[in-house]
Amino acid sequence: MLTTDFSPVNNLFLAYPDGFQNEYEELVSFYDKLITKIPPDINLFLIVNNLKAKERLKHKFPRKKIEIIIEGTWNEIWLRDILGIVKDDYIIKPLYEPNYCNYLIANRNIRQLNNSAIKIAEDYIKMGVIQLPLKFDGGNFVANQNFAFITEKILSDNKLTQNEVITIINDALGVIPIIVPLNKGDILGHTDGYLSFLDEDTICITEYPKMEIFKYDNEYSNILGSICRDLNFRTINIYDRPLNYSIKCECELQKERKCCTYAANGNYINFLRLNNTIILPEYTLTTLKETIHYNNINEEILSNLGYQVIKINCDTLAQHGGSLRCLSFTF
Repeated sequence: MLTTDFSPVNNLFLAYPDGFQNEYEELVSFYDKLITKIPPDINLFLIVNNLKAKERLKHKFPRKKIEIIIEGTWNEIWLRDILGIVKDDYIIKPLYEPNYCNYLIANRNIRQLNNSAIKIAEDYIKMGVIQLPLKFDGGNFVANQNFAFITEKILSDNKLTQNEVITIINDALGVIPIIVPLNKGDILGHTDGYLSFLDEDTICITEYPKMEIFKYDNEYSNILGSICRDLNFRTINIYDRPLNYSIKCECELQKERKCCTYAANGNYINFLRLNNTIILPEYTLTTLKETIHYNNINEEILSNLGYQVIKINCDTLAQHGGSLRCLSFTF
């Protein structure tokens, strides 16, 4: 059985960036706040890459039960993308090989990250690893037990036909891939920026402000909604308010396009689900009125559906291109 976002979970893995010596180290204070919001019945595992970070964590959270894992070469926070997908007693691990920014790739040892992810899975998650012969990030996989939404980026990344990709994923994971188009200007191609399953029959779809600058985003949201309804899903709108801040880098690809990636500020659908608890991002938006409206309306929607909603400001995290689902690995 596939572990989905709405499956019962006992364990949460996070990568704690104290000592990462890259752009993520500024997120230490954010992680400290996030750790305090994790429900006490969840077993929390934190990956660090040095002994000093482990000792500091022990002093910061002396009363919180945390297992701290030292993996000396680890320097990445996006565990959802890297670690893989849990099925039964195994982790099905695609090849993590991001190609949207060659500056970032040049400053990451991608092979080492993949090898370290397998080591973490085997030594600490205590699961066998089946390597999937496909390149794609875990953020581009939003699934229930029957279907998985994946953008067509997986086709160009692997230079395979749609039928070939569908067959590989169906054989390995037992779900039918629904290959959806890319949103205009979206380089990442992650479906978890637009969709989130609440249960087998209910899926959240992001909705954007009715403004001209979001014309194509709203058209894209309508396409996703139509696909979901054709599959007989009940759809719930989550209201996003993107700020479209570009992420600075020194990438050669910027000669060909405006920027490589955008910040995730204003993306609410990328929340962290832990059983009946939803840890929901909140953001500082362009005006106080917008900030209050969007930070409250999504909490109200999810609370009315019966979830315990805990909010955390994700302004700094979002500047790195992702939000709460992106950085978490649960099972």
